[in-house]
Amino acid sequence: MADYGFFLILLAMLATSYGALAALGASWFGQRRLYYSAKVAAIAATVLVWAAALLLWYMLFSRDYSDGYVVNNSSDDLPLLYTFTAFWSALEGSHLLWTLFLATFSALAHLAATRDNEHLMPYVSATLQLILAWMFFLAVTASNPFMQHFPAAAQGLGMNVLLQNPYMAFHPPSLFIGYTALAIPFAFSVAALAYGDITEGWLSSVRRWTLFAWTFLTLGIFLGGRWAYVVLGWSGYWAWDPVENSSLVPWIFATALLHTLVVHHRLGQLKRMSLINSFLAFFFSYFGTFITRSGIIGSVHAFAQSSVGAYYLVYLAVLVLGCMVLYHWRSPSILPGEKNKVWGWSKESFMLLGQFLLLTFAVIIFIGTVYPIVSEALTGVRFNIQAPYFNSFAPFVGFGFIVAISIGNMLRFRSGRLEGGRRPLIAALLLALPFALFLGYWGEIWRSRGFALGMQVLGTFLCAAALLMLSFSLAAKARRYPLGWWRYGRDHLRILGAYAAHLGVIIAIFGFLGNYRGLEQTITLKKGEQAELFGFVFESQGITTATRDNVQLFQAPFAVSRDGVPLAVVVPARSKYPTKAELLHEVGLWGSLWNDLYLVLAEFDFDSPEHTVTVQIHVNPTVRVVWLSAFFMVGGGLLALLGTPRGLSGKRRRGRLGVGPALVELRP
Repeated sequence: MADYGFFLILLAMLATSYGALAALGASWFGQRRLYYSAKVAAIAATVLVWAAALLLWYMLFSRDYSDGYVVNNSSDDLPLLYTFTAFWSALEGSHLLWTLFLATFSALAHLAATRDNEHLMPYVSATLQLILAWMFFLAVTASNPFMQHFPAAAQGLGMNVLLQNPYMAFHPPSLFIGYTALAIPFAFSVAALAYGDITEGWLSSVRRWTLFAWTFLTLGIFLGGRWAYVVLGWSGYWAWDPVENSSLVPWIFATALLHTLVVHHRLGQLKRMSLINSFLAFFFSYFGTFITRSGIIGSVHAFAQSSVGAYYLVYLAVLVLGCMVLYHWRSPSILPGEKNKVWGWSKESFMLLGQFLLLTFAVIIFIGTVYPIVSEALTGVRFNIQAPYFNSFAPFVGFGFIVAISIGNMLRFRSGRLEGGRRPLIAALLLALPFALFLGYWGEIWRSRGFALGMQVLGTFLCAAALLMLSFSLAAKARRYPLGWWRYGRDHLRILGAYAAHLGVIIAIFGFLGNYRGLEQTITLKKGEQAELFGFVFESQGITTATRDNVQLFQAPFAVSRDGVPLAVVVPARSKYPTKAELLHEVGLWGSLWNDLYLVLAEFDFDSPEHTVTVQIHVNPTVRVVWLSAFFMVGGGLLALLGTPRGLSGKRRRGRLGVGPALVELRP
């Protein structure tokens, strides 16, 4: 059966190779029929790769151990959910999933094209299908999930146990959806340069696809952080790991692209910056894959490394060279709306400030990520850059974001006037100060002094002031409508979504500030003994065993109380999987909005009647605020996506591809 899957991928590669050539021919010779055949090739490749994907899922569920990928990533004891997610648990399957999403979005871009974009679609089609042809080439050579295993194995080796977690059912697909959706703005940017102009249809299409990609990238990053928090047992959710950084950088450039598109739409400015941001967002989506797969940088994602990195390096080099040549050759044809634009005190100026902060932060992360590679290449010694490097910059960049978001949203385009006047600004600053001081000193775990406290108070003040400014600004806009909030929200879902996303960013920054205040201690207790830490009383209840799906658990429940009031029973554990010899961590969690109690079972003596356990206890402030911010950011992205019209005039475009006058260059 593996042969059928390989044959389907091979046919898809041939289809996209023909489609790329046909689309290039259509753009060069102006032949409409050539473009239509390229469009059919893109749809056919999508059907073929979906058939191959369904075949791989069928082999995983049927435990077909004649296929090498199934042998290496599945076993008879694997639960159904993780049998499904085993599809993307290793290199070959995750590459196929990436290709599946890319082909699907490519077909959708062809089918959703409007008359406004007809003149661009041959270039768009050629770009997307060239990328797909390369992806299919890898799938039939260095990353083939349909390699036969002869003779067929009696049992599989099992899925990586770190990935047997519900968050891993959604984290990789969310990231891959975001990465692959960035290919559409990239293709449209290539098309705009090749054609020599940017039209209304281009702007509308690029905005929708970028917003779609940004929303899923945001979701994927938060899900990955949550997975690290509950699985790895180190009490954190972001360690500036190279692979974490490689997912953050495309998100930064996608965020920058969304804002340049707004300025482009309103003022006709930053057109070339939009093209550059789309190129960089797409490039770094693949650069992250290179970091993950090549093995040149150590990471907790080492299970995904392979020899395919060399192929990606060649691809990235060609991509950079091609984009630089095309931009140098064709960018002079992309002219700004106003050649003598004055960037004064206005909304667009603060959006430009946000661009500067985003690009600066991306450069800081990029340097910290690639420096170990460069240092080893030049000196032969690897100098790894750890979290303190990134943390020394992140707070100040974050504070800059808060100022740019809060004040920028209160201003108007081409004007220094504030929404609602100066009163909301003054009121926000006055109300935020006591709130910041209260939170800075509140509770047992907040009573340390020094730099951490200063950062906490300053950050809380800025976040509170920014939240109040955004609320006042939105209220001032809503008051112009006869029905207030209801009418404004109904008519401006896109703007409402943008406000929600900005609120989410500010809430997330406030949550990140808790990293400066975390407390931890290791204790050893016998069954029935108690320990008082950080105002909480922990009572050990011994050691119990339990079975969940295919894993055996050694649990150490702790009864937690405060001031004599029982709060919860927190159950850290160690897990034993049948395909792995060592024990893994299963953390125990309990908390409120402000603090998480995070327990890690370090050692235990199950055979002793005293049931002695050693547990690491962490008190993590504001972690749940971080997870709360994800709902605002992702929800805001979805609202903005629903409120974004197909045409920037606000009217839905009903024209079908090929029937309007826009494709005057193509001949039937």
